[in-house]
Amino acid sequence: KTPAQTAIQPGGHTRLPSYAAVKTGIITACHGAHILPDTHAHFKGEAPEPLYTVSFKASDLFAGGNDNDEVRLDLWERYLEPAPA
Repeated sequence: KTPAQTAIQPGGHTRLPSYAAVKTGIITACHGAHILPDTHAHFKGEAPEPLYTVSFKASDLFAGGNDNDEVRLDLWERYLEPAPA
């Protein structure tokens, strides 16, 4: 399990929900490389990238979220960066 922070995403279409932008979670699974919808939808090629499941505390994403609840998102590698130490 590796800490990761979601990256700031440029405007336009992305599969990273805005409520999870610039938040820190834990990578809990890697699902191998998959077609990146962001490039494929704009006819820029399939651009396969690793796809990860990242778990976040609900309280880190939502005001009033419970510390005991988690939100799991499947996110492509370009949406992630190493978490600050």
